[in-house]
Amino acid sequence: MRKSNLKDAQKLSRNAQKSIMGQALPSCPPTGCYVYSVKDGNDRCFVLPCHTVYGTVRLVEGKYQCCF
Repeated sequence: MRKSNLKDAQKLSRNAQKSIMGQALPSCPPTGCYVYSVKDGNDRCFVLPCHTVYGTVRLVEGKYQCCF
């Protein structure tokens, strides 16, 4: 495998991991659960850049996440 192919594969792997862990940038409207979000102090939340679509805060795998 050439070095550039290896770098591309590693980059894809990191991006895939972020998506699985809810750390990737969401599509609008978002789907799934996200670790990084803006919470309103109750049980509503949103993820950037989709600030007009609200989800609910849920405890997933020991972390509070914003789920849609």
